[in-house]
Amino acid sequence: MQPFRGKGAAALVVCAALAGVLPAAGTRAETLVVAGRPLELAPPFGFCRLSPEIAAEEALIDALAKVEEDRLRPALSFADCQELDEWRRGLRHDISRLGQIGALLGADGEPLVISAPGRFIEDLRPLYPAHAAAEIAARLPQDALLLEGPGYLVHARVDSGRSGAPLLHLAGLSVIGGVPLEVSVFLPATGHVETDGQRLAEAGGMVAASVGEIQVVNDIFADVEATPAGSQTAVLNLLTMVAGGFGLFGLLAIRSLWLLLRAPRRQIDAG
Repeated sequence: MQPFRGKGAAALVVCAALAGVLPAAGTRAETLVVAGRPLELAPPFGFCRLSPEIAAEEALIDALAKVEEDRLRPALSFADCQELDEWRRGLRHDISRLGQIGALLGADGEPLVISAPGRFIEDLRPLYPAHAAAEIAARLPQDALLLEGPGYLVHARVDSGRSGAPLLHLAGLSVIGGVPLEVSVFLPATGHVETDGQRLAEAGGMVAASVGEIQVVNDIFADVEATPAGSQTAVLNLLTMVAGGFGLFGLLAIRSLWLLLRAPRRQIDAG
């Protein structure tokens, strides 16, 4: 899926994506300014946004940012929804599943802006040799390609956390609106190759879906924002008809789209 196509192509993308790519009902996307570009972003499925207005969560956001400060300018940080809820209620002392979405940095430490997205992804591809999830779980010495598709790739590795415990690190990379955007997720590793390989495979699919969601949502928003106000109802009606054939998934997706279209617009200086 490529971002910023015409309205007819956007409808086809919706047909292909509503069954599982778009966020579940209740997910809130926000318009965040990343590298000077307004983009609609939301956490991956099962993750909830960390709030910088809460001191303890701001500390988590800062810790995540420092982990990737040499390569990523964060725009949105998130944690596993259930873990975050229990942590907020004092039922757990830490959060093991965390991540962030941000702009990829260049050699000068500033977010990149790309005019040829396809070529950019193609140029990055040789940096990540392809390996199976189990091979990556066996602790390869470098990031390896786990999944790839049109306009995106997901790479992964096993890292060591601050406590020395192994972490599975997955990153889904695509170019959205000229910005190389990465969805970065950290998960606990067990140290058992077979188990960690299964976790990597499952998480790789989740990260790929998150990247696809961002592509689709920004494609739809590009069309809606370019449409005269009086025609936006027609656009929503088209999306509703397309989703109708997907039953419950369609209803959830349309509710998500409606929430997205009404989502608060908040600027974060990621550029």
